[in-house]
Amino acid sequence: MRSALGACVLGSLSTGCAQAGATEQGQQVHQLFVTIALIAAPVFVIVELLLLYFVFRYRKRDEEAAPQQLGSNRALIIFFLIPTIIVGVVYAFGESTLASVQTEDPHPQVEIRVEGFQWEWTFYYLNEGFFTTGKTVVKPAVMYLPVDSPVHFQLVSRDVIHSFFVPAFLFKRDVVPGRTNEFTVTPTTIGTYQAQCAEFCGLHHAQMTFSVHVVTYAEYQAWVKGQLKAAQNVSCPVGSNNVTVTAKDTAWNTNCIAVNAGAPISLTISNQDAGIDHNFAVYDDAKLGQRLVLTGKFSGVATNTYQVGSLPAGKYYFQCDVHGPSMSGTFIVAGTKKP
Repeated sequence: MRSALGACVLGSLSTGCAQAGATEQGQQVHQLFVTIALIAAPVFVIVELLLLYFVFRYRKRDEEAAPQQLGSNRALIIFFLIPTIIVGVVYAFGESTLASVQTEDPHPQVEIRVEGFQWEWTFYYLNEGFFTTGKTVVKPAVMYLPVDSPVHFQLVSRDVIHSFFVPAFLFKRDVVPGRTNEFTVTPTTIGTYQAQCAEFCGLHHAQMTFSVHVVTYAEYQAWVKGQLKAAQNVSCPVGSNNVTVTAKDTAWNTNCIAVNAGAPISLTISNQDAGIDHNFAVYDDAKLGQRLVLTGKFSGVATNTYQVGSLPAGKYYFQCDVHGPSMSGTFIVAGTKKP
């Protein structure tokens, strides 16, 4: 009896070693774990005690054949009834937690579209109008979230199945091609949390990492302001309208191109990535609203030249549509804007 009580206490205390979760939803998942552990602990103790009792009580003491006995209907009923009740209780707790975790806040303060690609992450801050991106361990993507604020996520894959996994959030959701998975989390603990793709997605899967910084709302606003200011202040000297851009190691050789307004543009794209498709597109902004220039995709190693008509003066956004923001920059058309 004393040993059984000790096992129950030890099982209860061990649940405290599990991470509590850095979001409201993660805390609910942790509470479910504790509940299941508390239900399972006495079951484990009773089963083990019965096992030991029968091992010693009915152990064989001679060389004669053991008597064969048939079980009773009462034993069969007990054998199936008790586990059914236990599973039913655990199922009810699990379904209740699942429904609560999957409930989406109708008025999230932050909307983020997450795009997974071999082997990088891009985070579009839809309300703020900018994005962050990163490539494997060279420059992992960084996500900032305000504490105690509901954040709505949209998960999209550009190629194969990935998985969005933040261990501290006690939450994982697959990123599936052709399908948008959505969920809401509310961070509750300030800190920096490491995250990763948790679905084998190719050669550099293990390096497809990112970090999540949960900060105060004031710090989040300051970070957003800094990101917008940095995007608006990108500039480069105006050259001729004969532009050459090189793609190598899935990156452009520049993140800023400047041409003159009122004149056609000769655009040369050099793809130095053997066997990899690239193209070149210019949009009115990073939200990919209106497309102004689009070249066809072609594999490297190859070079193609395109003739583009004159563009109105302004600051635009360019990218490779195959690889998205990881191959992007600012396209400046210098001149006087029309009123």
